[in-house]
Amino acid sequence: MDTEPSMPPGNSQDEIPVYDRRTVTKAIATALGLLVVVGGLFLLIRAQYASPDADKHYKTVADARRHVVDFKTPRPLPGAAVTEHVPVDARTARRVETALADFAGKPVFAVLWATWCRPCHAEMVELDRLYPDLARRGLVVLPILTADKAGAEGARYFYRGKGIGNLPLYTDHGNAMLSAFGTGNLPVGGFISPEGKLLAVTDGLDLLQEPAQALLRSFAETGELP
Repeated sequence: MDTEPSMPPGNSQDEIPVYDRRTVTKAIATALGLLVVVGGLFLLIRAQYASPDADKHYKTVADARRHVVDFKTPRPLPGAAVTEHVPVDARTARRVETALADFAGKPVFAVLWATWCRPCHAEMVELDRLYPDLARRGLVVLPILTADKAGAEGARYFYRGKGIGNLPLYTDHGNAMLSAFGTGNLPVGGFISPEGKLLAVTDGLDLLQEPAQALLRSFAETGELP
């Protein structure tokens, strides 16, 4: 005759904890709540330290266009705010006072940059590569050194070091162009109409991407932003 097996000492059925459904549900809800809080903190920290360029992969010209800010009313620009230094590679280069009115009838893309500006370096090299094609399409490209104590000589040194051989060299008179653009961020590009008015400025536009370059080509051919 079988008999009920005896329980080991200290492990009687009366001592086995029993959890009701309400307790289990509450524990699960608490655990899920903690996971949500931890996950939210992780995403917040990740967003804070993520690269600002992480979401800037352009698939279309429209994507690039979102990084261009239009002025409700085109802005007038200083009449003679820049100086051209020619030839670029000569220490005794001539200084030619240049007014934007000299480019009347042509669309202009002016890029304000500085030798101390890290993001400017790659953009200037890429702009140098694009320059012959953009010029052939009728776009006047003005790289204008601004807010830089290095001056024209520092810019020439930069050009030589980066192998820049197509771009002209301009400097900003008293940062007048920078003031006209209304920003302290560099690099910044300005789209200037054939009538000499500042239509829009770039806001983090990445010229290394093809859709941004297509935007420049379109402006070169039409004098208007798509």
